[in-house]
Amino acid sequence: MSRIKPCIVCGTPSETTRCDDHQLPTHSGTPNTEHPAYANNARWKNLSARLRRRQKFCDRCGSRHKLTVDHIVRFKDRPEWAYEEANLRILCKTCNSELAGVKATPEVEAQVAAAIKSRGRVPHLSYYPTPPGSPRDRYTPPGGMLDKEGRLS
Repeated sequence: MSRIKPCIVCGTPSETTRCDDHQLPTHSGTPNTEHPAYANNARWKNLSARLRRRQKFCDRCGSRHKLTVDHIVRFKDRPEWAYEEANLRILCKTCNSELAGVKATPEVEAQVAAAIKSRGRVPHLSYYPTPPGSPRDRYTPPGGMLDKEGRLS
């Protein structure tokens, strides 16, 4: 016998955490190996743990349980911001699930870009494998190096 519970989005009684209208699209079951958590597992785990130690509550609902680190601007939209703290926020698992796949507005993306720029750091793609023979070099995008403003030089 299954237990009826409210949908986490609208509150409609359902046998799962989401009613039929608010079910998330299912994925193929294969992990997204492009995501920084897979591409550079140790770096992501360390960053995630540090941010969750610094802030012990969800930005959205205030919960203190099952905290995760979420990208404000989705990773697939701005992969170069994968490890930028200005693009990360602490959310509980429920809030993170509710916001899964939601694209940031241009205004929010501009705010994150301004926050990153104000810290004097140029976003880089260091989660990509480094070329052989250059263990300390950062990833160089096709077409050349980045200048201090993040533009191709």
